[in-house]
Amino acid sequence: MAASGSSKSAPSKSAQERREAQRDALRTQRRAELRRQRTVRNVVIAAIAVVALVIAGGVGFLIYKSQQPAGPVATPAGVSEDQPYLTFGAPEGSGKPVLEMHLDFMCPVCGQFEEINGEDLQTMVDNEEVTLHLVPRKILDTMSTTGDYSTRSAGAMAAVYGEDPAAALTFMQLMFANQPAERSPGLTDEEIWSYAEEAGASEEVKSAIDGDTYQPWVRQVADPYAADKAQGTPYVEIDGTQFQEWNAPGAMREAVLAAGGESAASDGGGAASDGGEG
Repeated sequence: MAASGSSKSAPSKSAQERREAQRDALRTQRRAELRRQRTVRNVVIAAIAVVALVIAGGVGFLIYKSQQPAGPVATPAGVSEDQPYLTFGAPEGSGKPVLEMHLDFMCPVCGQFEEINGEDLQTMVDNEEVTLHLVPRKILDTMSTTGDYSTRSAGAMAAVYGEDPAAALTFMQLMFANQPAERSPGLTDEEIWSYAEEAGASEEVKSAIDGDTYQPWVRQVADPYAADKAQGTPYVEIDGTQFQEWNAPGAMREAVLAAGGESAASDGGGAASDGGEG
C-alpha cells in the first residue's frame, strides 16, 4: 500500500512541474515579445527622426536657395544684364525724347496700338526722332491655354533683336498682324520662327527661340521692371510721363515731336522741324 501511495504522488508533482514550465515559457515569450516591440518602436522612432531631419534639411535648402540672388540671365546683344528694355532709334543720351512702351503679344489692345501707331513708330525710329525703349511683357501668359505664349513670344522678340534690331520691329509688326486670340494656345514656336524668318532672322535666332534662351530675361528682368510701373498693356511714357492718348492716330508722334523729336535727317521735313521748335 505504501508503494502504491508513492506512485500516486509522483504524477501530481510532474503535472505541477509541467505547469511551471509552461508558465516559464510564457514568461519568456512575453519578455521576447516586449523586447521585439521595443526594438520595432525604436526603429520607427529613429526612422521618423531621420525623415524629419531630411525634410527639415530640404526645406531649409529651399529657403536658402530662394533667398539667394538670381544668377545672371542671357541677354540679347547690346542689352546689359540688368537692362529691362530693347532700344531702338536715336542712341541713348542723344537728347531725343525717350519713348517707353510696354507690350504683350497676346494683348488684343496692344494689337490695336500697333495698328494705329505702327507706321508712325517705324518712321520715328528710322528718322531717329526718338529713343525707343520697348519692354516685352508676359502679363497674359494665363490667357493662353499653353500658359506661356506671352513669355515665348517676348523671348522670341529678344532673340530677333539680338541679331538685328531693325528686323525686330518688322517681326513685332508681323506678330501683331497675325495675333492669336486670347484663350487659344497662341502661335507655336515654329509659327513664331516663321515670322522671325520672314523678318530676316537667321537659323541662330531659331536656335535661341527653340532653346528659350531669353525667356529668363523676360521673366526676371523686363517684366518685373514694367510691373512696378503698370499692371496692364499697352503702356506708354514720353520722357517719364505717361501718355494715354495713343489711340488717336498721329497723336503719339505729335507728342514726341513736341517733346523735341526732330528728324535726324538733314532735310528733316517741315513737320518734324516745326514740331521740334514747338
